[in-house]
Amino acid sequence: MNKSKTFNILFLSNMMKEKGVWDLLEACKLLKEKQYKYYCNFVGKWSDITKEEFTSKVLELGLQNEVNGAGAKYGNEKKVFFENADVLVFPTFYHGETFGLVLLEAMEYALPCISTNEGGIPSVISDGETGILVDKRSPMELADKLIYLIEHPDLCISMGKSGKERFLKEFTLESFEKRLVAILNDCIS
Repeated sequence: MNKSKTFNILFLSNMMKEKGVWDLLEACKLLKEKQYKYYCNFVGKWSDITKEEFTSKVLELGLQNEVNGAGAKYGNEKKVFFENADVLVFPTFYHGETFGLVLLEAMEYALPCISTNEGGIPSVISDGETGILVDKRSPMELADKLIYLIEHPDLCISMGKSGKERFLKEFTLESFEKRLVAILNDCIS
């Protein structure tokens, strides 16, 4: 992709400080300063960040044409956001993060993921293969990795395909059942 094509970024989680909302907004500001054409949808239930606070911060950073606070979406409404995204960004530093179900949802849609080395996330994202892991609370690194994917569209697509393959191999209900049966059989033996 070049700087003239719009790159679609998706954040999907509760709108909480610890989920990295402000970090992604700061990264968006850096993308705009470097004149990349992108659009970032923030999808999620308003929580310790209210719609008013979010809108105020977007205006303060001058991102009203690049960023949308969509609120909570479910079912087909949420599906549309996945289908129109180029990447899912989940820059969480939430202390109770498990492995981020949203990452599995994104992998199901063949989206590469950018997330942090928090909780079980590294067991879901293979860094450099199905997505990219960044340091927590690092908007500059996040912006750099987004730029890298914008400038390397083939890598963005191949990471998404690798993520979908991994999802189908390891994270479907069928694969879970097979692993559970194998564990139970091993215990019985």
